[in-house]
Order: sequence, then structure tokens, then C-alpha cells
Amino acid sequence: MHVGIIGGASTIGSTLAYGLVCDDPHNSVTLFEAALDAAWGHATDLRHASYHLAGGPRSAAEAAPGEVTYAPTEDIGEYDLDAVVVTARVPPSADDTQRGSRGARTRELDANLPLIDGIADSLDAIDPVPTVVVTNPVDRIVYRLWSRLGWPRSKVMGFSLAETARVADAIARRHGVHPTRVSCPTMGEHGERVVPVFSRATVAGEAVPFTPAERDEIVDEVLEIPFEIAEKRGIADSSRWVSGAGLLRVLRGLSSPGATDPLCLSVPLDGEYGFTDACLSVPVTLAEGGIDRTIEWDLDEWESARLREAYDAVREDVRRFED
Repeated sequence: MHVGIIGGASTIGSTLAYGLVCDDPHNSVTLFEAALDAAWGHATDLRHASYHLAGGPRSAAEAAPGEVTYAPTEDIGEYDLDAVVVTARVPPSADDTQRGSRGARTRELDANLPLIDGIADSLDAIDPVPTVVVTNPVDRIVYRLWSRLGWPRSKVMGFSLAETARVADAIARRHGVHPTRVSCPTMGEHGERVVPVFSRATVAGEAVPFTPAERDEIVDEVLEIPFEIAEKRGIADSSRWVSGAGLLRVLRGLSSPGATDPLCLSVPLDGEYGFTDACLSVPVTLAEGGIDRTIEWDLDEWESARLREAYDAVREDVRRFED
């Protein structure tokens, strides 16, 4: 698989690149960047790392490992890619690294819209391929990119699996099990209006109930934890490990010959759950080439109300930048 990472020298971009080479040394990665010196540094270091990851030296009879290269983003049309991941962003100001910072979402959106428009111009040079967006606020940015490109809905999606892992961790600690024993898909907005689907939650395969207070407590914890991580570790590192691992999971699905189990990703909606003209995280299955199917689950009253709130918030911002 050949993956192009736009923003490949960024924290999440370089973490994903390393994950791809570790996962399968036959994967090829191209880091597309404006910061070419940083991209050269990451590409060169990763190329050296691939020697060990591939178990070098290897005989001539064995398949050669993939390549790690770098290039300016505007040259993306010269590359034969199987998938694209967009991690580029305008760094937030120090004032916007606390949850609830007044106006932070609007400032982030306004800063990243011109960036994503430029990326859309570069992507016009290639045929539609599965494209996963990480740039925040992701639901708004995915919709903007998809609208600008005019690609099929199955090709453009936003990464929002970090919340699924955080919800699983929060539930696991309350039940004294490993997080991988927990299933609780997470829909809605990538942000304040996240919607853990507690009505479908299981621990060790068994359904578990949650009081309203428990639901609110878990949601609050999930929303606070990335800011706490940033405060203690430094904002420059972002949530690199959960994002890198989750993106790798998505890319595996996009190279799968058969449909995956449902994952919640931010996708353009066309009537699903009664919503149009916006992106939200909803359950989808992936297969080679893109989104295989968008699934509509039955939601309880609390989940449906939160999903509506998420849609209204995203749609309000979409209207603003469409005008």
C-alpha cells in the first residue's frame, strides 16, 4: 500500500508514517510537506529504520521493502497513491489549548479553512482515492474538503476513533477489565458533542447499563483527557499515539478485500439519521477503495438528542463558510 501523508512532518503525520513502516515494511509512504527540510529528515530516518524493520540484509530473491520518500504537496499528482491522510494544520495558539476556550473552535476553523482549500487544489491533480482527514475541527474540515473536491462520498472521511478508545478506557477502569474487553462505539461531533452509544455498550460481551450521571461523567472525562495529556506532555506532541494507531487501523480497513466491522468515522451525510449537508461520526464499514456502507443504528432518546445537537452545531458552521 502506498500512502501519501499531507503534513507528513507533523507530529501525527510522522507517527503514522512510522506505524505504517512497522506494520508492514512493504508499505510505501510519501511525506507531502511545505516544510521540506523536516520532511527530508523524517523520510531519511524512516528509510534507515526500515532496514531493521524489514530484517535486513535480505536476499535478492525476497520482495523488496517499500520506499519512504518526500515531496512538496503541490507535486502530489506525480505519485501513484492508494490512500491519502491529511494531518496538516495551523498550530493552535497557547490560549486555545484549554477545553472551552472562548472562540477556540471558530479560530481553529478560520485558520485551517484556507489550508484545506489549498490541499483540495493539490488533490484535484489525482483521481479519487480514500482520503482520511485529521485536521480539526474535523467534521467541518471534512465537509469543506469533500465539497471542494466533488469526489464520491465513499472516498472522504474524517478520523474520530480517538474518542472510541478513550470511552473504552473510561468504562474499562470502572469495571476492572482491559479496554479491549469493552465495546462502546462513539458517534457525533469530534468535540464537545461526542455521542458514546451507551445503548450498544458491552463489557466482556455482556450488555451493561449506565445511569444518566455515569453517562455524563464518562463524556466529561473523555472530553477532558486530551487537554490533560497536552498540559502534562506538551501541546506539540498532540495525541500522537492514539491517533497514529487509529489511523493505521483505518488504513488497514481501506486495503481489506472484504468489509470490516463497523467503525465510527466522520462522513458526509445524505439523509442518514435524518441529516444532510454536514459531516458527523457515524458507523461505517470499510473495504478496499473506501467506505463500503453507512449504517443507521437505532439510538435511545439521550443518544438521538445529542446527535441532533452535534448536527446543529456542525451545520451552523457549514452555513457560515458556505455563505
